Formats: sequence, structure tokens, C-alpha cells
Amino acid sequence: MTPPRLLYACFFTIGLSLQSAILYGVCVDSIRVIIQPVQCYGLRNGAILIDTVYCGEKPFYYSLDGQSFSTRPIMESLWSGDYTVYVRDASGCIYPTHVFVPEPEELKVSLSVSDESVEAGVPVQLKADVNIPFKDIRSIEWRPPYLFAQQAMLEQEVRLSDTTTIAIEITNQKNCIARDQITIHIEKTNVYLPNVISTSSNTDAYFTVFAGEGVAQVLSLQVYSRNGSLVFERQNFPPNDPLKGWNGRCRGKVVQSGVYPFLAVLEYRDGQKKSFQGSITVIN
Repeated sequence: MTPPRLLYACFFTIGLSLQSAILYGVCVDSIRVIIQPVQCYGLRNGAILIDTVYCGEKPFYYSLDGQSFSTRPIMESLWSGDYTVYVRDASGCIYPTHVFVPEPEELKVSLSVSDESVEAGVPVQLKADVNIPFKDIRSIEWRPPYLFAQQAMLEQEVRLSDTTTIAIEITNQKNCIARDQITIHIEKTNVYLPNVISTSSNTDAYFTVFAGEGVAQVLSLQVYSRNGSLVFERQNFPPNDPLKGWNGRCRGKVVQSGVYPFLAVLEYRDGQKKSFQGSITVIN
């Protein structure tokens, strides 16, 4: 048995009033609409195309407000949302239909940091959380770029010497972009060098460098006599260890009480080097 054929027919009459034309089916019966979704959340680039008008009398006119009509069957630069499309034919019949222009979910990135306030040179862990699978990410850009040898990662580690704003930009396969940023504050690294030692004391008999986490090591510590002779030198040792410092002796003998100039060179965790000079008073 041959299935029945579906026929679509429009019936036209001549010399009918508008009311009669509507009654007899001369007006537009339906339309075929093609929707172009908004490319990225919040953009205004959606479009509605009236691809086909069924029935009615040409030429056709198109409108989104039912007031201003045009022969152009496409409406562009649209926000996401509900619209009513109006089609008017040559006889004045108006056919309205409701359409919705969709948009994708907003692309989001959230930047977090292990500590927003650290001493210079202390490692800081950065993590970017995005609301799409990693495979859907087209590109990842960290800024400032000189801090990041590898860009295409959602987790990073940096060492900073100054307060810095870190930014990230994520682009998906549709070229939608999400951004976030965070400022990491660098605290001044405390450095303390005693100005008095007592060779007979159980607690204050050593002169060394005391410093915060931002100092990686003491590159050198030198102590001189008043006539410029070197009485003590040590290189490449950690701060905060009194036994690595000077105990007020030279060649195994206690030096005379007095004032002794010193020069200390420190290396910070970010690679910077800084010199400190002053004097230490020895009391016997």
C-alpha cells in the first residue's frame, strides 16, 4: 500500500478585502526560521533569519517590533532572549511567531593563590579553576608572561621580589574569553644583625645573620679589625644559625674588646643579592 502524500496548498482569491483574504487563507500560513545563537555569553551577535515564508502574497516584509518593516529577512546583532518575528505580505496580512535566541553558559575562571602575602622569594602556588573540561580550552595566557615559562597549565609556581598582580586569560574553542586576576603582596624580609656580642655570655656570644624566609643563604660574612685586617670570614651558610657566625675570636684567641666593622652579602630566594655593612661591638 502506497502511503498518502502530504500536500501543502495555499488558496488565493482576487479582489477580496483584507478581512476576506484572511478568511480564505491568502495570508502567511507559517514561516521557517533559522536561529544563530549568541557566540559567547553576554555578547550581542545573535541573529534570526526568516528562511522560508509559506503562503501569503509577495513581497514580504519583516519586523521585530511589528511597526518598522523591512524587506531584509535577517535580524542581526541580537542579545540572547525572546523575540516576536512579524512577517507582513503584500496584502497587509501580518503573521507573528515567537522565537528564542539562546546563548552558551558563561565561561568562568577563578584564580586562587596559596598565600596572598609572602616574603620575597618564597614560592607561591597559583591555581586556575575553569568551568569547562581542559580539552575544551583553546589557549591559556598567564601575565606577566616573563614569570611563566610554560603557559598551557592551570597550576603554576612563582617566586616574586615585588608586589605583583597575576592575571590569567582562558579562551575556549568558540573563542569565548574569561579572565581573572589576583594581587600577591610581598612583605619586606626582616634582616637582623646584632650590634653587640659578649665572649663570656652563654646566649650572646656569636655574631651572625638572622633573617626571614625570603633569605636563601648568607653568601659571605666578613669581620675586620679597626686597622682593616680580616679577622673572620665564612661563605655560603644558612641564616639564623649562631654557630655558623663569629664568636669573637681570631686564630683561636679572643679578640680585644672594641668595635669591629663587618660586611654581609645575602642571597634572596628570588635570586637577588644584597649587601649589609655595619659594626659589631665585642665585650669581654
